Amino acid sequence: MKKPIKIIIWGLSAGLVLALAAGLGVMWPFLTYPQTTVSIDRLAPLQVPAQEQFMAGIGVRDITTPIGIPKMGYSAWARQADGFRTRLKARAFYLKPVAGEPMVVIQADLPASSLLLLRKVSEAVARQTDVAFHNISLHATHTHSGPGQYLSSDFYNIFGSDNPGFDPDVFEFLVSQIADAVIAAFQQQRPAKVAIGTQSIYGVTKNRAMGAYVKNNNVAGKQQNDAAALRAVNPQLTLVRIDGQTDSGEFKPMGAFSTFAIHGTGIPPFTHPYHGDVWAFFERDLEQRIASHYQPPWQPVHGPFEANHADNNPNYRKGMRGDSETRRIGLALSDQAWQIFSSLDSQLTDQVRITTAQRELDLLDPVSDPDKLLCERAIAGTAIVGAAKDDEVFPVSYIPWFQRGWPDSGERDCHREKRWMLSGLQQWALAPSRYPHKLVLHVFQLNELLLVGLPFEITLEAGNRIGKAVTKVAPESVEQVVVSSHSNGFFGYSVTDEEYSAQWYEGGHTLYGPRTTEFLARQSARLVKDMSLQPGLSEMPESWAFSLVSRHFFPQERKPEGQRMQVRVPRFVAGTVDTEPYWQWDYVDVATSDMELHQPLMQIEASADGEHFTPLMSGAFQPVSDEGYDMQIRYLEDLQHGMSRYQLRWYNPQVAIPGQWFRFQVAPRSGLAEITSSAFR
Repeated sequence: MKKPIKIIIWGLSAGLVLALAAGLGVMWPFLTYPQTTVSIDRLAPLQVPAQEQFMAGIGVRDITTPIGIPKMGYSAWARQADGFRTRLKARAFYLKPVAGEPMVVIQADLPASSLLLLRKVSEAVARQTDVAFHNISLHATHTHSGPGQYLSSDFYNIFGSDNPGFDPDVFEFLVSQIADAVIAAFQQQRPAKVAIGTQSIYGVTKNRAMGAYVKNNNVAGKQQNDAAALRAVNPQLTLVRIDGQTDSGEFKPMGAFSTFAIHGTGIPPFTHPYHGDVWAFFERDLEQRIASHYQPPWQPVHGPFEANHADNNPNYRKGMRGDSETRRIGLALSDQAWQIFSSLDSQLTDQVRITTAQRELDLLDPVSDPDKLLCERAIAGTAIVGAAKDDEVFPVSYIPWFQRGWPDSGERDCHREKRWMLSGLQQWALAPSRYPHKLVLHVFQLNELLLVGLPFEITLEAGNRIGKAVTKVAPESVEQVVVSSHSNGFFGYSVTDEEYSAQWYEGGHTLYGPRTTEFLARQSARLVKDMSLQPGLSEMPESWAFSLVSRHFFPQERKPEGQRMQVRVPRFVAGTVDTEPYWQWDYVDVATSDMELHQPLMQIEASADGEHFTPLMSGAFQPVSDEGYDMQIRYLEDLQHGMSRYQLRWYNPQVAIPGQWFRFQVAPRSGLAEITSSAFR
C-alpha cells in the first residue's frame, strides 16, 4: 500500500476514533447516571383580606452552597468551588397594591435563572403567602462564579459546568433558602411607597461582539474599535426604590431592586471561589450608603439583576481582569445608583398600580410557534466551544470551525449559517427534550415601568427590537420598557438575524435559530397586549414533572473529632498594579461538610491594646465581615480526625494605624467554640 493512502486511512481512522470518543463523552451521563424526577403542583395561594394602602416587604436569605459544587458559566473551563470571596444572596421584594394581586420579584446571585427552581419555590410559598404562581418572577445576576446543577434541562446541567448532572441537594437547598426569603418578605410587609428612576451610564461596559453587532442593518457606523465598543452598549440603569413605614410613622428606605446590562464575567475562568462578580460590590456598597445616609431601623436591601446584556461585558482594563477591576466597576455602578436613589426622595408615592401576565409555552409543541419562526429543535453551534471574546482558551478557541466568525456558507437547514457542534452526532445523541424547551414569558407593569422578563441572554440590538415591538402596544402610562435577560429560566442566547449570520459565540449559542429574536418580539408584544385586556393573565399547566440526569456533589459527611487551631500567624501581602493587598491566615477547622457557608462565619476585630477586642466597623453601621465584599475563605486540604485546613483573607485592610491591633474571628461550628487568630498590625 502506498504511503499517501496509508496516511489517508490513518487520518480517517483517527477521525472516527475522535468522533466515537466525543459521542461517548456526550452520551456517558445519559447511559450511566440515574434520573431524578421533580414534581410540582400549582397550588392556590392564601386568601388574605384586602388592605387600604400599598404594602411592601423585603426578605433576604444566603444561597452560598457548600464547597465542592461545580460552578456554572464557563462550562468546561469552570472549576468546583473551594470557598467564597463574596457570599451569594437571594432577595425577595413583595409588592401589594390596594387594587389587584400582590407580586414578588426575586433577585438571585446565580449564574442563570431556572424554571424548575421558580415553580418549586412558588409551590413552597403558596400555602404561606397570598402570591399566585403567575405573580412570581425569578431574575439572576448571571455571575459566572456561582453554583450550577439546578437547572431545568439536561443540556445546561451537563454542559454548563465542568462536571455533569442535576444535583437534588443543590436544588433543594436553593428552593428552601429562596422560599424562606419570599415568606419573610410577605410576613414583614408594611405600608410603603415607591419611586422609579433611571440614568444612562457609559464607561463601565463594552460590546464584546462588535464583529457581529456591525452586521445589523440599522447600525450606521461599522467601526469595530475600542471607542465604538464603549458606545455599543445598553447604558440604562433602572432602579425601583421602596420605602417602608417605621413604628413611629415616618417612611424610611427599605431598599431597591434595579436592572443593568453587564455580564457577570469580571472574574475570569479557572478561578475557584464563589463570587458575586461586579454585582456583589454594586449590591453591598449601595446598601451601606443607604444605611449610612438614612439610618433606617432595618438593614436596607439592594437586589440588582440583568437587563439585555448578552454582548455587554464589564469594561475591565486590558491585562487586569480579576478582583481589583471587578471591584472598581461594581463601585462605579454603586456611585451612579446612589445618585438615582437619593434623587427620588421627593418622588415617592403610595399610589401604586401593578399588573402582571405570564404565559408558558412548550417549544416542542408546534402550536407554540404559529408563525414557524423557530427551528424545530435546538442545536448548539461550534462557536460555543470557541468561547466568547476575551474568554478564549488556547488552542481550541483559535481552531477553524470553533473560532468565532466562522459561519457555514450554505443554508442547508433552518439553522442556516450555524456549524453544528459534533455535526449529526449532536442530533443523534441529544434528543430535543434534553434542551430547554419549556419557555416562560413574564411581564409586569409597576406604575410607569414595564418589565419584560425572558429566559435568554439578549444582545443589545435584539433587546432594542423586542423593546420597540412591546412599546408599540404598551399602555399610554408606560414611560420606560426594560427587557430583562435571565428571567424564569435559561435558553441560551437571542441575537438578531444579522448577528446570527456572523456566528460569533452569541450566535452559535442561539439554540433555536436565526429568527429567535423575531419570535420573542412577537410573543412579548402579544403578552403585553393581552395583559392590558386581562390583568393577571395566567396561562400555565396545573402541574409539572421534570426528569433530569442527576449526580450528588455535596461534600461527604465527616464528623469533626479534632480541634480548631492556628497553623500560621497572619501575614500581610502587599498589593500590585492589578491585585489587592490583604492579610492572610491559615487555620484548621471542621470539614467542608460542616462549614455551612450560608451561615455567618468570619469577621475582623480591632483593639487599641492588643488584648481587648471588639468588632471592627466599616463606617458607623457595617462590621467588617463576610457579609461585605472584602473577606474570603478557601479550602486547602483535608486532614485527619474530620478536620480540614483553610485560608482566610482580609482584602483592602486598614494598615499602618498607630496603636491599632486586629485579628480574625471565626464563629462556632459543629459544637466547636469560636476561634481567633493571633493579633496583628
